[in-house]
Amino acid sequence: MTTTRTDTRRSGKRKAPAPRRAAARPAAPPAERAPARGSAAAARARAPRIPFVLLILCLLGGALVSLLLLRGVIAQEAFAISSLQTQNRELSYEEQSLRGTVAHLETSERIAEEAEGMGMEQGDAPRFLDPGSGEVTGDAATDGGSTG
Repeated sequence: MTTTRTDTRRSGKRKAPAPRRAAARPAAPPAERAPARGSAAAARARAPRIPFVLLILCLLGGALVSLLLLRGVIAQEAFAISSLQTQNRELSYEEQSLRGTVAHLETSERIAEEAEGMGMEQGDAPRFLDPGSGEVTGDAATDGGSTG
């Protein structure tokens, strides 16, 4: 193997281009290189590509349809979630209102007013019975109440 060095400096003289070598493989006849369009050979050369292209198109179409369906389902679920959140908010407001009503109804002042409206009277001071001695004690007992 021989190595040739070339001078990379520019000189005023240009070298003549090297003659081209002949191709290593023999040239094929024109009929074998490129089949004529519309011939049976061209149809056989393209036939394996058609099922692959159809498969890719079907897969892309299926993916598009599934994405559209998925998006529709997600939108429907989002609407349902929004509706449920609105319903939950309304029920929360109603619960707060009912808790306020119950708190008002449980006050002792309101119960006393309702009892007086029904004709009930407030009782005297309470009296207590001592089971050991049998005496009645309390404010009413000292005001002339009897024991026994």
